[in-house]
Amino acid sequence: MPAKWKQLLIKHAPAMSRAWRYSREISQEQGLSRFGMLGEAARLALLRRIQVETYFLYRLFDPSLTAEAKRRYLPDVPSTLTRLWSRLTPTRYRHLFDNKLIFHRLFQSAGLPLAAPYGVFDPMVGQSMAGESIRTEAELARFLRRVGTNGFVFKPVEGMLGALVLVFTGPAPDDPDVFLTLSGDRYDAAALVAATRKTALLQRSNPGADPSAFLIEERIRPHPDLARFIGPTLCTIRMVTIIALDGRPRIIASVFKLQPKPLGVDQLIYGALACWVDPDTGALCPARSRFGYEYETTIPGTDRSFVGYRLPCWAEARDLALKAAAAFPWARAIGWDIAISDRGPMLIEGNERWSTSLVQLAAPHGLMDGEFAALCTHLRASR
Repeated sequence: MPAKWKQLLIKHAPAMSRAWRYSREISQEQGLSRFGMLGEAARLALLRRIQVETYFLYRLFDPSLTAEAKRRYLPDVPSTLTRLWSRLTPTRYRHLFDNKLIFHRLFQSAGLPLAAPYGVFDPMVGQSMAGESIRTEAELARFLRRVGTNGFVFKPVEGMLGALVLVFTGPAPDDPDVFLTLSGDRYDAAALVAATRKTALLQRSNPGADPSAFLIEERIRPHPDLARFIGPTLCTIRMVTIIALDGRPRIIASVFKLQPKPLGVDQLIYGALACWVDPDTGALCPARSRFGYEYETTIPGTDRSFVGYRLPCWAEARDLALKAAAAFPWARAIGWDIAISDRGPMLIEGNERWSTSLVQLAAPHGLMDGEFAALCTHLRASR
């Protein structure tokens, strides 16, 4: 077997194994043809649209779905997605969203609410917002002693998927130079510097990213109602906006990432659920995860249902997404992460590669429809 094919087999073996298991379970539960499902999943994968496991996670086996309804699901195959992203937001604009410091400066200048940056740790050029050097372990320790009293976030400047994101609540009671994460882990400056060198996940999730620069910023706390209902992790809403053909922003999808664990990150790969949000009321709908094809209705680890729970400040959150989209309309489709904080909705980041799978796991339908479909058709024809 050629080395290339062997590597692909190793890479995709876990997902294929899960798909095989899903097909058996669904066949037994619903009486559907196992090989019919696998055959359709394989055909979509060969067309470079939907990966085999994703077919089951999206529940495309549902016999009530027509062929046309299935075609409306956006692809999740990387090579196909690359073409889609480059049409919607040209690569020359990517750094505006990939680099969190540039993102902050751009959208803060538009008057939008964001977390306050304290500085950047970087062995070559690290500095505070006031120009103080933060390049060594000793400089980082002195800086954190001054700014870390009320907690802070430490994350890669060009990170994705929550890689190396640490959320700190403040100093440990027994040592002012040691800081505690939401889950109680202890870090001093030496441990943080050591963490910055473990960049394998960062480089896999965002190839070509600068692995040496880490942003130190204000910790944003969740709205009190959300903190009581879910927990201390700042859960965000992924709101996907487009700039429609009339030049105005529209929201085409809203997904709340429900993370009850005190991890500080709400990505689905860390166990969060993706809840579709009713666009009119802000009410949560049954959720989906990356680890199964069933719907979820209760907060993990509890017997409390979240279905029907209305997110606070929903109208203001929608307004913030539309203002962010209008601030740089040359990016025609962005997935904004918006937190409902104790100060109201705040813009956490914008994603020009906004994960079709995250959104469509939760969505009641595929997104290639209406104004978004018209925009994609126009952009494809104009290239």
